[in-house]
Amino acid sequence: MLSKEQNELLTRVEGDAPMGRMMRENYWFPFALSDQLVAGDAPFMSTLLGRHYVALRAPDGRIGFFDEGCPHRGASLALARVEEGHLRCIFHAWKFDVTGQAVECPTEPEGERHDAFCARVQLKSYPVHEAGGLVWVWLGETAEAPPFPALPFVGALEANSFLTVSKGQCNWLQGVEATIDSAHVGTLHKTWIAGIRTKVSGNIGMSLDGPPRYEAELTDYGLKAVALRPLAGGETYARITEYLMPFVTLAPSNGTKSREGVIFITTPVDDERHLMFFGLYSDREKKDPVAAAIQPEGQQFDYHDYAPLPGGREARWGQDRDLLNAGHFTGFANNILEEDMVVQASMGPIVDRTKEHLSATDIAVVRARKMMLEALADFEKGKRPVGSALGDHPVVLPNPIDTVIPAERPWTDAAKMVTA
Repeated sequence: MLSKEQNELLTRVEGDAPMGRMMRENYWFPFALSDQLVAGDAPFMSTLLGRHYVALRAPDGRIGFFDEGCPHRGASLALARVEEGHLRCIFHAWKFDVTGQAVECPTEPEGERHDAFCARVQLKSYPVHEAGGLVWVWLGETAEAPPFPALPFVGALEANSFLTVSKGQCNWLQGVEATIDSAHVGTLHKTWIAGIRTKVSGNIGMSLDGPPRYEAELTDYGLKAVALRPLAGGETYARITEYLMPFVTLAPSNGTKSREGVIFITTPVDDERHLMFFGLYSDREKKDPVAAAIQPEGQQFDYHDYAPLPGGREARWGQDRDLLNAGHFTGFANNILEEDMVVQASMGPIVDRTKEHLSATDIAVVRARKMMLEALADFEKGKRPVGSALGDHPVVLPNPIDTVIPAERPWTDAAKMVTA
């Protein structure tokens, strides 16, 4: 259970909030799927940590990410004309290139004076990195953009992955905590897991019955959340989720020796909203049975709004009670992520953690909160917080693992067994 002050520290990101400042100065932010930025389209609108930005892709593929307000009089550049990879403000027709440099300022007389004036005007821009099917931005004010983290789903595996984005109707921490809580998988997703079992015969990754014994190990990048479940015959099903502070969680997929996993990335929009990037990556073919079960064939989805919640509390967030009464465990049957997004939103915009009654399976959540509070304390003292991208070498996030180990062997042997 957290104190009121601790809850405020962990959840508030807007303005001069310590968590927002720490995030801004130490971590890359994913803000869009790559295919959301199309050359020639209207400026892409983004809100991060309560501040408004716009982005665009130039015809040559470069991406610009800028403060939303025009540096002339502050008019929104979300309204700007897009002209061959340039933004032209509709207020006084000032024009900026993909780097943010002013190239035309029609309110100044033509000639040398105009050119000198333009040279002094820079639309505030931020470094961008495109990787893993996502576009990321560095918002830091005190340091140059550092090396991008080494993420398992970036690079060769991108061809066998799919990614979506959904609008979370609650605080960012509620999204993160759900991703490191393996105990809910066998309950909240009961009906989906049963569907996966019918498609993946005998797969150990679907051995999710009963609450796990939980362990959590702090790392230099964040946290390993380890769920251990006993199996018939004296073996143990070990499920190791990897959490890169503060946004990225990779969960095991379906218990093979392939390099694959489930991607969850939680980006804070403001104090009461977040973006949830969700998908699968694999070194096998994209349309494997688990992916097919998570996203049933024939159903049409908007990958840019994958798990919308129609209505609010009064409409039970779109729950189908007839379906629930007919046997579906939750009454949410569009896709598996919808169930996560619903329960997070149902807690309220910012959950009151002073009223919680935590249990043995919440240890990863407890350790993660403690880690974040310690990271905030380090940041306030001028130290680099855990998982910070700052440094000479990129942060490395391991692949998540689920496998069966003999009961007498420690879970730390799981990685050796999978790679053997």
